[in-house]
Amino acid sequence: MKNIFTYTLLLILTFSCNQNDFSDTEMFFLTDEASYRVNDNFEITAIVSPKSGEKKIRIKKNLDNLKISFHASSTEQEFSQELKKHFIEGPSLTTDESQYIDEFTISKTQPFKKTFKGLISESKESIILEIPELNIIDSVAKSELLVNPKLTIKGNFQTIFSVKEEYFTPKDINILIE
Repeated sequence: MKNIFTYTLLLILTFSCNQNDFSDTEMFFLTDEASYRVNDNFEITAIVSPKSGEKKIRIKKNLDNLKISFHASSTEQEFSQELKKHFIEGPSLTTDESQYIDEFTISKTQPFKKTFKGLISESKESIILEIPELNIIDSVAKSELLVNPKLTIKGNFQTIFSVKEEYFTPKDINILIE
């Protein structure tokens, strides 16, 4: 009896930990404008929609499993991700995870949508993009944007209780420097 309980528990943990919340979804960004200038505010909306039917996704309440970065299109840069401040190895057997995680049922007509407000500023040599709600401060060299004003927004969601990541379709915007 003890062995059956142990094997059942291991199977439950294995399948719940390996669930990829964002597989079979379409993920993309929308922005409120196509072009921005220094000192402009901007809005970026993250949208997650299932490819078909309905799907449940789980997102950390503090949005720690969402990463967004900005890259100058004139250079070849790989998507970089900062190290996690919090690491969750698997579902707790004794605590209620709902205090840390929101679960959403999404469909084509009711996708997950979250809009973030940001600000574009500048320093002597860089253009700085900030999204305070996500604690994101990213910068791009002004010299790169003078060559090509196109900036690419990249991002991903990391699945809860696993290291699997699903990537957003990159979105291009223009940053006009005077």
